[in-house]
Amino acid sequence: MKNIIKFLLRKFFWGLGRHLLSDDWYAKVRYWLELDEWPDLKHPTTFTEKIQWIKLNERTAERQRIADRTKVRNFVADRIGEQYLIPLIGCYNTLDPTTWESLPSQFVLKANHGCGMLAIVFDKEEESYQEVKQQTDDWQATDYFTVGREWVYKQLPRTILAESLILTPDGDIPKDYKFFCFDGEVALIQVDYDRFGEQKRNLFDRDFNRIQGHLLYPPYEGSIQPPPNLKKAIQIAEKLSKGFTFLRVDLYLLQESIYFGELTNYPGNGFVPFQPKELELQMGQKINLDIPPN
Repeated sequence: MKNIIKFLLRKFFWGLGRHLLSDDWYAKVRYWLELDEWPDLKHPTTFTEKIQWIKLNERTAERQRIADRTKVRNFVADRIGEQYLIPLIGCYNTLDPTTWESLPSQFVLKANHGCGMLAIVFDKEEESYQEVKQQTDDWQATDYFTVGREWVYKQLPRTILAESLILTPDGDIPKDYKFFCFDGEVALIQVDYDRFGEQKRNLFDRDFNRIQGHLLYPPYEGSIQPPPNLKKAIQIAEKLSKGFTFLRVDLYLLQESIYFGELTNYPGNGFVPFQPKELELQMGQKINLDIPPN
């Protein structure tokens, strides 16, 4: 019976219910629906609770600036230099036939106003313009703020960016290294494997010692060596995250180069906890919030 009731409540939430809720109640209700527990947003302790608090209370212009995929490029260039940016091919109001013809044979398309809206084109001659166009139209029709109530995406321009496709010498998509930074210091590194296949994910400390636990995906059990430029990547992540209570810095580490991926204010929108619970609490303790007294 409990499962049936929760199923119906979830259907109502994702239908009409979420539109009737304030940002605060949206966070509480969705947290309960997804994590099966009520969050303490006045005195948060876990990682996900504190991400919710940041989302609701740290509404700064700088956080919104780094969520904008166009403006964040200037932020990165100012802090660490434009040599770490993936070359930008162009920024477009729409993907029309003229724009499509002007693009190179390989590229990546991204929406400016949200996460997960990405298309990798390995060979333009083998792609259907109409299908890619429909995909970008769907992105631009999506109010990403309304869907997840991530304030930083509210009213961002719904433009389309085209960037160069960065590949390893073997022609593969490079591994995604995500640096969890607390008060400008890296404390945890997430590495994703086979992101577009059977995705695996491992967690490490800043010295690249394996952390026992997981985050959403099962661990990769193959042989793992620290990348040769790990120390430099940590320095870059800490420069980019300076001044933020928490920020995740995503970088691509190739053999000879480091490229900026994105800056993430709210990993998993604050609804994806670390497992086990002890790790969730440990990561939560690392976020120092300026919570006013009652």
